[in-house]
Amino acid sequence: MSERKRAREWTERQAVDLMRGRILSGLHGGHLHAGDRLATYRDLALETGLDLRAVTRVYEALAGEGLVEVRGRAGVFVAPHERLGGRVLEETARWMVGVLRESWLRQMELPRFPDFARECIATSPVRCAFIESTVDQLETICNELRRDFGFFTTPVDAGQLGAGFEGGEETRAVREADLLVTTAFHAARVRPLAERLDKPLMVVRLHPDIVRELQRLAAAGELTVVYVDPRFAERVRLVVGGDDASRIRFVAAEDREAVRRLGSSGAVVVSHAARARVGDIGVATAVPGGRVLSTESAEELIELLVRFNLQAISTGSARPGETGRTTPRG
Repeated sequence: MSERKRAREWTERQAVDLMRGRILSGLHGGHLHAGDRLATYRDLALETGLDLRAVTRVYEALAGEGLVEVRGRAGVFVAPHERLGGRVLEETARWMVGVLRESWLRQMELPRFPDFARECIATSPVRCAFIESTVDQLETICNELRRDFGFFTTPVDAGQLGAGFEGGEETRAVREADLLVTTAFHAARVRPLAERLDKPLMVVRLHPDIVRELQRLAAAGELTVVYVDPRFAERVRLVVGGDDASRIRFVAAEDREAVRRLGSSGAVVVSHAARARVGDIGVATAVPGGRVLSTESAEELIELLVRFNLQAISTGSARPGETGRTTPRG
């Protein structure tokens, strides 16, 4: 197979993964429903760089999985899915059958599978230090690292790490961590620190769908962001970029009167930290709550989680008694 063909097939697989993740997160999150229209062939081609024939194959693959319905010239729509207890049954069943089939092919007895999966992710909690400088990102990503991956996570304010890295609670959290996590804004500073302490470093990225939605909303009209840390407001401007960044309105969570006055006109985005402080503000948010990390970042974190636990099993170095969670600060 030629390099060009391999590259094309890889790009098609990435497009299938992108749309599958987008559809499933929408279905499980409740902001996408059966019958909703999806991106046109032309729009998906522009987004992914594929030609229209490749996009057709992408949607055919998703139709084969029962996720979409292709209705000729009318477009592509989310397929109906039976639900029970908030789960999308058809898709969940298909996924689980695939997982168990692979387990069986590896000579695993299926009744043993639940215990094996638990050993792979929870034999020994991974102690993680998440290093950032804005309260909004510290609370949002720490919450996701605890909730979705079970990491025993401590938030570390990057501004509190002195140049000499000596003393203080933040120093202890970093020194005791099994894994350091940060964002691209602090990667250059944290990387030499990770190398000096001989600790793995993970630079997490925001899900591209969130970035695209923020950019779209800012370009379409007034976008309001409710925040806790003023530095987070600057981050949002950087993410949106261009002239549209100047059209974003920012409201501090502590300004309860301004929050109360938020109406139904315009798009509103509330950070995780701000939501914890203001509660339900009675306004539909433009970017639904849920996961903020990219699929690639999640895959890397899962690989680290599994490798750490399998190593703990093989060396007998499990640390019992830890819960994998800690109280958020900020």
